[in-house]
Amino acid sequence: MSTLLLFHIITCSVGYMLFGAACFIACAYIKVEQSIKSKTVRLNGRFPWSLQQLDRLMFATLIAGFALLSTGIPAGLMIQKSICGQITLISPRIILPLTVWSFYLLILVYRLRTGLRGRIPAYLAVCGFNFAVVSFLYEIHLTTA
Repeated sequence: MSTLLLFHIITCSVGYMLFGAACFIACAYIKVEQSIKSKTVRLNGRFPWSLQQLDRLMFATLIAGFALLSTGIPAGLMIQKSICGQITLISPRIILPLTVWSFYLLILVYRLRTGLRGRIPAYLAVCGFNFAVVSFLYEIHLTTA
């Protein structure tokens, strides 16, 4: 196994895991926000983080996952070029990760440009992770088939 392939596998896998962490944090954000709005929150220290802390943590994990996927995808393209001699951009093996990457780019740019925080980016992170899972499962299916 070449070091470039190992680098590609590690960076993309950790990037997807960080997107999963962002999804988990987003779900926690949505749950805490709903309990605050329905006035069922207890102030006995049951949940240790505020909404602002959850939002910042979600944003940080999105940035880290995006950065890792941004380095892993070009490594995969270089591997495909060295194996096949050319890069086939119409392959689902390329289209799905690029779509996930584009979706997370959209979330980050949308958040940075509009300054929007909170529920909408949290829902977008959950939707993006669902698509990332589909992409990851498809990739695993292709490697085992």
